[in-house]
Amino acid sequence: MPELQLPEPSTERLERSPLELVVCQVRHERKLAVSDAKLALEIYNGLGGQGGKYPQFNETTGVVLNMAPVAAGMATTTDQQHGWNYRSVDGTWTVAIMPEFFTLETSAYTGWTDFSERLDELVRLVEAVLEPSLEQRLGLRFIDRIKDPVIRSPKEWAGWIDDRLLGPVLHDTFGPAIKGVQQVLQLDGGDNMEVLLRHGCVLDGSAEDTVWQYLLDHDCSRSQGQAFSAENISGGIERLHTLALAVFQAAITRKLYAHLQGER
Repeated sequence: MPELQLPEPSTERLERSPLELVVCQVRHERKLAVSDAKLALEIYNGLGGQGGKYPQFNETTGVVLNMAPVAAGMATTTDQQHGWNYRSVDGTWTVAIMPEFFTLETSAYTGWTDFSERLDELVRLVEAVLEPSLEQRLGLRFIDRIKDPVIRSPKEWAGWIDDRLLGPVLHDTFGPAIKGVQQVLQLDGGDNMEVLLRHGCVLDGSAEDTVWQYLLDHDCSRSQGQAFSAENISGGIERLHTLALAVFQAAITRKLYAHLQGER
């Protein structure tokens, strides 16, 4: 199957960055010891405790859907899992530790260096405390909500978003009647990586002041099972970051990229 062929992306910080959320998730085999408060405190202290980046510490629960074959087909059961959240004082950074995965999430992204350093610290701490053996999935998700320039109708995104992605927005009959549109692309990123790209126009504002924002939600991942290793995860996340940047830059035009850079 042909894979994505994209040029090396620019890593320049955008002055008008549309980035809304960044999430990295690492899935591993189930570690029931996560529910142990002593281990949770060990992770909390490893992250700096009360004086660290994530001083707010509390228990959390999640529901996992399990499907198993039976004589009549498939049986579905739910499994409630207990884990822990560690948050920054302002709530813009969150670390979640669950029996089958851990995540780093932020709505206050300032640059890749800061994010990757925080992630590396977390991965090495989980490796030392929980001792997972198997990396099952490594995922990096960027959600961009483009609000600038101000767009008053979906068709006006022509020239800003690559026309080949806009599709029905540019349709002479359908375009003017669109109340919302979202498309999903599943792409082979090569090197055992995959991209799930959700994109489309999102209506915002009041009836008197309608604006159309553009959402680019790219979830890049590798799902090939392999031995859990902080060094391997670090290398993998760098490749996923490069892939995410390349996909974002391929989805927009040079005109929009220059605008996001701060050019008038």
